Amino acid sequence: MRLIASCVLAAAIGVASGVWPDVRGRVEDSHSQPAGPPAMAQVMAPPHWPAPKPGTWQVSYERRGDGLPPVVDRIKTNDKVVFITIDDGWEHDTRFVEEVRTQRVPIMVFLTDQAARTGYEYFWALQHAGAAIQDHTMDHAAPYNDMRRLSSEAQHRQICDSADIDARQYGRRPQIFRPPGGSYDQVTRTAARDCGMKSVVIWSVEFYNGLSGKLARMDGGSDLRAGDIILMHFRPGLAGDFQRLLTWIRQAGLRPAALQNYLPRSLGGEAAG
Repeated sequence: MRLIASCVLAAAIGVASGVWPDVRGRVEDSHSQPAGPPAMAQVMAPPHWPAPKPGTWQVSYERRGDGLPPVVDRIKTNDKVVFITIDDGWEHDTRFVEEVRTQRVPIMVFLTDQAARTGYEYFWALQHAGAAIQDHTMDHAAPYNDMRRLSSEAQHRQICDSADIDARQYGRRPQIFRPPGGSYDQVTRTAARDCGMKSVVIWSVEFYNGLSGKLARMDGGSDLRAGDIILMHFRPGLAGDFQRLLTWIRQAGLRPAALQNYLPRSLGGEAAG
């Protein structure tokens, strides 16, 4: 029923835009070649979000000088902003799409194809509502959920194959990678580079939505600070938990901003540099 509802929602958006999308339900295995909606790629692009003023921010990452994609965990900025990111793609809550669309909240989504393939149409609609779609592996680095336990070849498959599918489905190949569990090594970063990724983005705060319902900072505490990258997951109750998070963000005197606008093009974002 959730897939049917998401198909209807995507179709409704297509009609409103003057385009009727192909919303046939498809379940693809990891070896198939799913065909996305190329005619809709421009229509379904995320909205344009205001860019920050030059000199008001910088990316926080360790400069290793090895030529591999840097690992980003937060943005250093005086702007009163945070960045909402959501992982995996198992839950297809149409109420959540409507909230993102009507409230105009920028989010970045890191999709695992094993989860997303049961409802690509849902993520077409979410992209149209304001989500930037990036890479989160084929199957969450199963069975370990840890890229470091996979061979170099397996890590390449996890990242490259997922990026190929995202490019076909959403009209743009991801350039930002998030490893499952935030676990990575030099082999992961090398594979990410070889697959066209320009940065590896993790997080500074996790919201355990659908679980404990609590916020936890990776450096200790449970508050929100300017420049935080917040992690959520597509779990049951997402729409309600999203509203809770927005309330906490407002209470902290902050607002959601588009992470891609605070990442330079050299790191897979849309800012100059």
